[in-house]
Amino acid sequence: MFGIFKESEKTIDTYEHVSFILKSLLTYELKDLPIRYEFWYRVAIRQEELRTLFTELRAKISMTTAVGRFHQIQYEGTKQKLAKLERLSDMYKSFCIEEEREALNHRLYFQKEAITELYEHVQNKELYVYCDAVQQQFWAAVSEDILDAIAHLD
Repeated sequence: MFGIFKESEKTIDTYEHVSFILKSLLTYELKDLPIRYEFWYRVAIRQEELRTLFTELRAKISMTTAVGRFHQIQYEGTKQKLAKLERLSDMYKSFCIEEEREALNHRLYFQKEAITELYEHVQNKELYVYCDAVQQQFWAAVSEDILDAIAHLD
């Protein structure tokens, strides 16, 4: 008798998968910032930190010294990290707009299987205890895969 009122299972679409993956990636990137701050405020803080570091490293580049070349390498790495963080946050913003859900699901149709598999990996990552280096490699791989899957959205 009570089976009639059983709540139907909610199907999770590609839009939700990507949104979850992007939120998880950004949360990992912001893990060392205080939780008491609003999510988007923490994203802005991290971006500003990277921009400041980027500027400082650029000023210290010198091709005539080993330390100057070290700053060149760090500058390039920081530049890539900032670009990746900006790309992830911009993509996540577009996945926060519910009115875009149907259009984004349609545009992600051909990447549905890859995104679903990646979603499963992110869901199951809690089953394992990673050391910091392995965890960093895992999130870098997830970031690369999700950015590849949603690259055509721009």
